Amino acid sequence: MSDRRLIEEWLPIAEIGIEGTRERTPMTPFPAPNRLHVWWARRPLVASRAAVLGALLPAGADRERFLHVLGIHGDPVAAKRRIAVATRTGKRLGADAYGYVRAFRYTPSVEEAEWLADSIDGDTTVLDPTAGGGAVPFEAMRLGFTTYANDLNPVAALIGRATVEWPATLVVGPEIRKPFLELGTRLVNEIRRRLVGVFPDEPLDDVRPDGYVWAHTVRCPYCNGVV
Repeated sequence: MSDRRLIEEWLPIAEIGIEGTRERTPMTPFPAPNRLHVWWARRPLVASRAAVLGALLPAGADRERFLHVLGIHGDPVAAKRRIAVATRTGKRLGADAYGYVRAFRYTPSVEEAEWLADSIDGDTTVLDPTAGGGAVPFEAMRLGFTTYANDLNPVAALIGRATVEWPATLVVGPEIRKPFLELGTRLVNEIRRRLVGVFPDEPLDDVRPDGYVWAHTVRCPYCNGVV
């Protein structure tokens, strides 16, 4: 393609940044790939989807529709200002402070998929040669594009298969949930069995930690603060 793409002309950085932060808000469910494994350079799903779409759509593409496909169904910048004011004044806005669910939870509709197909000329293939945690191929697949991914790290390559390839090719929809939960339960039970007697008993009944975090404490020689 010789013509300019949308990402070369415009990208709603502030909105995407706020949604990327919302993905990782403590005490809320993280995106499924984040719960499946830990990766030290994980990219937000909303930013990955924006990068894929922005690179494929022409510069003149409908920007409002672009935002809607991303899952941004309101004004997160205004909402963040409203939340900041509420925080200073001690007002609680509740779980619906933004007015819409977090962007990563949105899957584009059939009508939006047709719009993408009409807006992007020819068959589209997305290639991520350094896929890492797999956010880009995961989002490209959700958008319906033919997707290839690779990584030199064998752990990343295996996780990419488990996150993107196998659910799409071997198991359809929610059928994968049951065996995943069964395997998770077996793993947790086996870990708990092996840890019996390793750590001290808890003071409350029916309490058994899955693990402990050990941390060393040092005192700063300059400010005397505890680290």
